[in-house]
Amino acid sequence: MTVNRKALFRVDASAVIGSGHLMRCLTLAKALQQSNWQVQFACRAHPGHLIQWLEDQCFGVITLQQPPKSKATGYAAWLGVTELQDAAELSEQLQEPVDLLVIDHYGLSKTFEQAMTGFYLKLLVIDDLANRAHQCDYLLDQNLYPDMHSRYDRLVNKEAQLWLGPSYVLLRPEFAQIKRAVNAYHQRFLVFYGGTDELNLTSLTIKALQQLQKTDFHADIVIGLANPHKVELEKLCAEDSRFDLFIQTPHMAKLMSEATLMIGAGGSTHWERCALALPGLVVTLAENQIASTLSLVEAGVCGYLGQGQDLTAAQLSSAVQQLLEQPELLMQMSDNARQLVPQGGGCAAIVERLNSEFQGQK
Repeated sequence: MTVNRKALFRVDASAVIGSGHLMRCLTLAKALQQSNWQVQFACRAHPGHLIQWLEDQCFGVITLQQPPKSKATGYAAWLGVTELQDAAELSEQLQEPVDLLVIDHYGLSKTFEQAMTGFYLKLLVIDDLANRAHQCDYLLDQNLYPDMHSRYDRLVNKEAQLWLGPSYVLLRPEFAQIKRAVNAYHQRFLVFYGGTDELNLTSLTIKALQQLQKTDFHADIVIGLANPHKVELEKLCAEDSRFDLFIQTPHMAKLMSEATLMIGAGGSTHWERCALALPGLVVTLAENQIASTLSLVEAGVCGYLGQGQDLTAAQLSSAVQQLLEQPELLMQMSDNARQLVPQGGGCAAIVERLNSEFQGQK
């Protein structure tokens, strides 16, 4: 008889955190489901959470209380409570231990992981920062860094398996199934600054594209459900037929496959772009995005415009114009990107490893 293993993902989305962590966890969660795992999420009800949206995807969600206002700063503010409080609240709601606990949260570390001992058989940590200690069975960092094989040397227990680099990228299946179909005679831009875009760089980008010398283009504008500037963006796109607005679209792969150039933020979207060999102009919205973005600039797959809060419409318009005047550079970026991510991404390999690890266990 087949044993249905149980996995629990501890991950948050919010107006501050954005939706990237949740989306990459969702990719792994769906892959585990297809391999007969029972999957559940545990999310804190921060402002801008996506708990209802997750439930609409047919996942069970343990809802952790919205935290009180706090003076915490940095990634502790992302969590909203102490790590021990988070562990206590979660363990109180867990009906029974799970086989696999997956943690994707910059506010959680070894403190939380040890506090949850007894509530899981194996622990997978998804991280990018390499800035805190972990006690886990597996650590996944899908990013490209010059020192990626030594970043966690003193931060993770020696027994942990490290799954590092783009060969383990959590890529949604549609990015493996679709092929890029660019019209060489028509410029098509894709604009996406993450699920929330608090800086409203989407509006700035629309205005920058409207300043281009070349007026014969089309732009697909993508925002998340939690974007606070939706009304303004709907108005801007309605007033200019060259712009189409998509809200929490399930068709991101198709939009990428049709684009000449993507304009947006660093983060997990990097790897989706690379999978479809799509050149990019990128800003960073958080400190943790800088190192991986610079590595990709070094690899020749995108241009870097600095930190988002410093971007101006004139600067962006000029950068886009310069790229359009160098089609051979766009082609080289595309070729470089195609070589970085394995066909289909690394999700299947991760699920295969996890199934192998649990094989024979009762």
